[in-house]
Amino acid sequence: MSRLRRNEKVVMLGVFALGLAAMSGILIAPLAFAQEAALTAGTPAAQLSHTLSIQPTAIKPVYVIMNSNDYINGGITHSTSRNAADVIINKDGSYLIVASGQVGKTSGNTTCHVDLWLKQNNQDVGNSNTRFAVNTKNDTVVLVSQAIMPLKANDTINTMMSVSQSKQGCGLINTLPTGEPDIPAIIFSIVRIGS
Repeated sequence: MSRLRRNEKVVMLGVFALGLAAMSGILIAPLAFAQEAALTAGTPAAQLSHTLSIQPTAIKPVYVIMNSNDYINGGITHSTSRNAADVIINKDGSYLIVASGQVGKTSGNTTCHVDLWLKQNNQDVGNSNTRFAVNTKNDTVVLVSQAIMPLKANDTINTMMSVSQSKQGCGLINTLPTGEPDIPAIIFSIVRIGS
């Protein structure tokens, strides 16, 4: 068996790497193009956010409003000025919903629980509640509530929250870092993933 010289090894490795790259392109590219085509073909989807802190003054549940339609297409309806907590479904299907809140508090020294969950047509979505115990003021953490569920046209989805302590500034905190994008109090995403 003949030995390969150093240059031949480099060429062989290069050809092997190109072959792998071509194979992964063949396998991955169609999936990526299919996903992009689905989104551009009108797959219902939206990303919403709220760019102000939401700090309830009572310990009862409150609806989380969103004042920014970062991306929205005709499959989802949301108004930033009227009923800004309501996300309306326009097409039947299975949906992935993710509500990510930036949780914290701005005063006080008592532990405060912040809960975040989803509602469908004014009914709590089972097993969607999440909780974080905020101990120190000015600390924040992202709390995520999510669900995959069948939805019908005209269904309304809401994000809910509650705090266990009042008058400590507990809630969803918006932050404006210098020279960086806004850190919204909440980012809400929804996309239809199947019929």
